[in-house]
Amino acid sequence: MRKNISIKKENLSTPPIWLALIPIIVTTIFLGYSVFVLEAEPHFSLFIGGATAGLCAYLYGFSWITIRDGFKNAIARTIPSLLILLIIGMLVGVWIASGIVPAIMYFGLKILVARWFLPLILLLSSAMALITGSSWATLGTIGVAAIGIGEAFGIPPAMTAGAVVSGSFFGDKMSPMSDSTNLTPSVLGVNLFDHIKNMLYTTLPSFVISLLAFAIIGFSVSGNSSASEVSIYLEYIQQHFNITPWLFIPTLTVILMIVKKIPAIPSLIAGVILGGAAFILLQGGSLGELSDVINTGVEMNTQNSELDMLFSRGGIVSMYSVVILAFVSLALGGIMNATGMLHSIVLKMSGLLKSVGNMTATVVATSVFINVITSNQYLAVILPGQMFEESYRKHKLKLKNLTSALEAGGTLTAPLIPWNSNGMFVSLTLGVPVVKYAPYAILCWLTLIIVIAFAYLDINIDKIKTPQEEPEDQQ
Repeated sequence: MRKNISIKKENLSTPPIWLALIPIIVTTIFLGYSVFVLEAEPHFSLFIGGATAGLCAYLYGFSWITIRDGFKNAIARTIPSLLILLIIGMLVGVWIASGIVPAIMYFGLKILVARWFLPLILLLSSAMALITGSSWATLGTIGVAAIGIGEAFGIPPAMTAGAVVSGSFFGDKMSPMSDSTNLTPSVLGVNLFDHIKNMLYTTLPSFVISLLAFAIIGFSVSGNSSASEVSIYLEYIQQHFNITPWLFIPTLTVILMIVKKIPAIPSLIAGVILGGAAFILLQGGSLGELSDVINTGVEMNTQNSELDMLFSRGGIVSMYSVVILAFVSLALGGIMNATGMLHSIVLKMSGLLKSVGNMTATVVATSVFINVITSNQYLAVILPGQMFEESYRKHKLKLKNLTSALEAGGTLTAPLIPWNSNGMFVSLTLGVPVVKYAPYAILCWLTLIIVIAFAYLDINIDKIKTPQEEPEDQQ
């Protein structure tokens, strides 16, 4: 009897709104209490949310197979990204131990000027992410070095992290080699380069404003540094690492491989192998020590605690927390998607979709909301894209308007959420809490505001003029 009821209910597909809200309310309460009161990690709160979603779906009539497939399929889609996370953990540890990151810092301190450091780092991070198509790879290499250089210049790590995050995610969004930039238009059948070109209208103004803001900030804080502080960093690096231009070969090789459109995973593995070779040949390390670095990262123990903390990071172990977070957050989002709970919520929002401005604001808010609840930027793009596609078609709007809104709300806000996998990755990699660098990640939150403002002002809103125009544009 239970089996027949289950099948009947599953055919209904969309649960009532009150049922769909239960997992969200439970997750929000647990997340708020654990993160802001207990100052604990968000993993268990999201696990409770996923379990609640599964229980609600089962009691409503969905079978265990449907619930299981919901979280299993959601996790399966992001396995390549999780592998990249683990490889970047190896890369950070090996590139520090081999002297690659210290060498970038060393020559950066020699060349860069404190007053112009923040805008230059924004430009450099943007270029790196644009070339590689990976914000994570940029954060794990240039980002780590930038934190050290900034500290030597007397610039607070939160400001440096904000510049790196802004540049990394801007370059990632503008890169045709980025996985998320390819994913977003593919969900709706939009041409990749139409999508990127359309995003320029909103991200370029926010990039210019961010550049000016960091120039002003740089001039206001650079007076805190001194030549003696910089010399201390240079001396520390020279004492503990053999600095040579040969150390730039692994970095240039990885960049060249990705420019040649070699996929991210083999390119990053090549970086780990070349970094390991540099560790053994140039720093005098052994295979046993290299194995330890790959697994647990670098641990410096000298008399300078600040610099030891800067260089003590990396390794596969450092990424375990992010990977586990991805599993539990994807389970929550996958269950709610497979059982129609998220769709049920959107149906109740139909009254907010009467104007282009309101519709854009609703899409952005929904993407941010899903980012907060599921902690996954892919779901924050895929689910709202599927939910609001029909509404954009009814308003005769080209779907590239929707993909730009999805990127602003789903992708660019991901590093601003402490329990999101992106936020946790940045925090663990750069050693700066999300709540401290988020105000300085200007481009990430400013783009969201510009996208909504442009929609209300009817700026860069492309409409379908003929019945044949939209299908052609989507090819």
